[in-house]
Amino acid sequence: MSVSHLNFCGVFEMLVMCFQTFGVVSLCLHRLATPNTPWAGLGRAGVVAALFGLGISGALCGRHDSEFALFAGGTMTLLLIGMTMGNSNIGAVDSMRSLGDAEAA
Repeated sequence: MSVSHLNFCGVFEMLVMCFQTFGVVSLCLHRLATPNTPWAGLGRAGVVAALFGLGISGALCGRHDSEFALFAGGTMTLLLIGMTMGNSNIGAVDSMRSLGDAEAA
């Protein structure tokens, strides 16, 4: 009679890989979709969910002395850089007068 043994370390490593793939796809969806559309918002929410998932599954891999904890941390760093760099959707800003334009009293 054989007893099946569930390898929790392997399950956590698979979770890291799934969240990595989900995060990269969500980042591409967010960056390539037209701003202020539901697809861009869905991509943004997906990246946030992937970051939380990578943090939790990476911490669980670290508890089992797995190297996938490093992969999770590296992917989190790249996802954060991908979300913050480049052109951002900043609304219209009113122009301010410079000091040279000020009228002398």
